[in-house]
Amino acid sequence: MKKFIRMIVCLVVLFSVFNTISAKANSKDQKLVGVILPFSSAFVNIANEQKNAIELAVKEFDDIKVIYEDSKSDEAGAIEAFNKFTNMENSPFAIISCASWVATALHPLSAKENIFHIVIGSAIIERTQPKHTVRFTLDANQEEKQLANYLIKFNRIAIYNMDNGYGNNWKKTIEQNLSDKIVKAIAYNPQNKDFKDDLAEIKKANPDVLVLLSAGNAAIIAKQARELGITAKFVGTRPIERSELLQEAQYTDGLVYTYPSYDRYHPMIAKYTKEYGNPPTVFAVEAYDSMKSLLTAAKEGNHSTEALFDWYAGRTYIGALGEVHFDENGDANYPYMYKEISDGKFKTANFQYSLLLENARQEINKIFQHIDQDVKKTSEKLSVYGLTGKEVNKALQNLFERNEYVYDCTTIDAKGIIKNVYPKKYEKIIGADISKQPQIARLHKTNEPVVSEAIDTVEGFLGFDLEHPIFDENGEFIGSLSVLTEPNFFDRIISQKVANFPVEMWIMQKDGTVIYDVNEEEIGQNLFTDEIYAPYKSLIKLAIEMSITPHGSGGYSFLDKKLDKTVEKKIIWTTIAMHGTEVRLALAHVKDDF
Repeated sequence: MKKFIRMIVCLVVLFSVFNTISAKANSKDQKLVGVILPFSSAFVNIANEQKNAIELAVKEFDDIKVIYEDSKSDEAGAIEAFNKFTNMENSPFAIISCASWVATALHPLSAKENIFHIVIGSAIIERTQPKHTVRFTLDANQEEKQLANYLIKFNRIAIYNMDNGYGNNWKKTIEQNLSDKIVKAIAYNPQNKDFKDDLAEIKKANPDVLVLLSAGNAAIIAKQARELGITAKFVGTRPIERSELLQEAQYTDGLVYTYPSYDRYHPMIAKYTKEYGNPPTVFAVEAYDSMKSLLTAAKEGNHSTEALFDWYAGRTYIGALGEVHFDENGDANYPYMYKEISDGKFKTANFQYSLLLENARQEINKIFQHIDQDVKKTSEKLSVYGLTGKEVNKALQNLFERNEYVYDCTTIDAKGIIKNVYPKKYEKIIGADISKQPQIARLHKTNEPVVSEAIDTVEGFLGFDLEHPIFDENGEFIGSLSVLTEPNFFDRIISQKVANFPVEMWIMQKDGTVIYDVNEEEIGQNLFTDEIYAPYKSLIKLAIEMSITPHGSGGYSFLDKKLDKTVEKKIIWTTIAMHGTEVRLALAHVKDDF
């Protein structure tokens, strides 16, 4: 009996040892990701939201363990958390951290330890080492421009900011850009709950706008400010979007703030809302994408720091943030927007639509103006060189290389015959007769620069032709210099403007022809006459009005962006004009999308 008991004990011990060894082996095989978030700081609510989003992303993967550490509220806390990871027997293959002060402190340390580092919630980072840190947060420079574009219209600006890295850096930035308009600037302790004394000083300065560089305190500050009689417009940046603001909507209604755009229809949004009871802010969306992309890259076999960095650099990642473009430094780029509190809800600011439209118009016009001036200067050189020859070849090459949106450059004689072209790979079009094209006829008649409407080019696509006349040294007209825009010219500009926004832009000639639309099958169709539009009388009526009126707004019924179902759309439009040619640039959105 004793021998039997001893045998059982031995088996139990061996089984226990085996399980311990197996557990250690499995632990070493398991991929570890370290996450450092500011749990004990003014950003604790953001940290908890980021953790929730990361947990949501991890559910989609096997064999992953996430370990969390608290960065507290200073660099020392971040470094302490980082050292805990590096001192582990099985240290993480990657670390995700939040906050600018954390990113800057850990950036050189992660390089030294050769640990891949992803930065979230960090608009500022001082990079000293290449190819190991990727940042999902948009750089502060982008948000600065967005905020300044809004604040510039105010004359008396007051700033009330958290006395920490986030608040003081933003205060400094605003003071640098708009110093002549600042009437008061006060920093506050984020742990305070009573801000009346500071706000009384701000009231004395009589500002017309109060910039609240705040997170969790914004709702109570807004309430106390209004109760003191401050009527200034409230303006903030992205950390201000917290649910507490909606609970005090009678005081916060009308607050405008800058905010990165993201895909409001991504499945992550609904999953997060169902799991945690509230929709995510951009901080959670950013955290989700950072973990999801990291684990996707690792699953594809990228485990070294260099391999992981290379996976991101130059990539366009499509996730909950929408389309995110990473540059060669590992920094993310995607659009910023304005949001506001209206009717007790966070909404896209009403002025966002016209701003998007105007920004697109200005950029397209700026590019056209640059090309136009360059073509003019080159045509003047050709007055000496003529239409063919070595010097002409060089001039066409230089013109082409200076203008990234140009498809080709050609010289055309007084009879409308193409005499030269660059790039040389298009030499087959030399000798083509384009004298019947309307813009050529107009140029020959007026001897003035012209821009065509959309034409079927001899190069084989629907394009736009900008031409300047060429006169010889005696002032005689000898031909013209032509440049064609790239086939995807409008798309390259517009798609960047509306990425992640549930809006669409399209361009119509005055004759009703659609010359740009997100749906390629609509390009070349005519809104007045083609069958696809016939059932939509409100759209045809609107198109006729657009052909007559350079600027306007309205509504119409048509198919959604996927051409699946009929929806009601709102629209605003403006005009792009050059050398007598006009096109209408329109922005449309479904009424309920915002």
